[in-house]
Amino acid sequence: MRKVIWITGATSGFGMAAALKLLRGTDHQICVSGRRTELLDILVKEGAFAYPLDVTDPEQVHEIRMNIENDLGDIDAVLVNAGYGLYGPIEEVPGEAMIRQFEVNVFGAVETIRSVLSSMRKNGSGRIVITSSSAAHVSSAGMGYYAATKHSIKAIGTALRQEVKSHGIDVVMIEPGIVNTPFGTVALNNNYMNTESGAYASMMKELKQYMLKAFTRAPSTEETRDTMVRALIGEKVKPVYRTTTGSFGLSYLSKLLPAAAYDFVIREGIKRLK
Repeated sequence: MRKVIWITGATSGFGMAAALKLLRGTDHQICVSGRRTELLDILVKEGAFAYPLDVTDPEQVHEIRMNIENDLGDIDAVLVNAGYGLYGPIEEVPGEAMIRQFEVNVFGAVETIRSVLSSMRKNGSGRIVITSSSAAHVSSAGMGYYAATKHSIKAIGTALRQEVKSHGIDVVMIEPGIVNTPFGTVALNNNYMNTESGAYASMMKELKQYMLKAFTRAPSTEETRDTMVRALIGEKVKPVYRTTTGSFGLSYLSKLLPAAAYDFVIREGIKRLK
């Protein structure tokens, strides 16, 4: 059965990779959203339907959902993927940057989900796939705000899964660890990380060196991309998929170790890889 699939955050990383896989390997109708229209054009050339969108504008989110339904019919599945990483100390990250992180990663995701629920409930079916992270289970110095958004997404996704199960709607969370995509270098270079001065400069410089090396050694997008595609169109799905070895290890460490031991492991891990 041909499905209407909506992917937000489709202009890079997992979103673009999943969209291309679906466009080249299936006959489903793929709707893509993002802020950079020139990158959406790449997907249009592959057969996608583009709907430029800033997920922090709730009215626009609902307008795009209505436009898709008017153009192609009810949305069968959505990949809630728009998001980015913000790195910096809790004390120093500017207030507006902190707010923006939550507006995109949490409130934008929630508004996207809310926009599709009514028609999915009416149809008694639907698939909501949410890009989360291993950071939903752990946190570390310099990544507190990003991790907080993913903790929030985990809580929201878990509650949503229980709320909509009886309506025939599947909720799936994808939890990759570090993966070699532009996400990491963009976050480290553009989204607040002060390594030049201040009380935390030395720590942030150490963290940046560690993260750059970790992204270089990390697996490519294929496993996470393929899991996203299966989650969107597969007949049976699991509630949560952890797509990298690191995502398994970190979640178990945070549960098994006492807080002081966990902090030590994270500090030592950063020192050894930097």
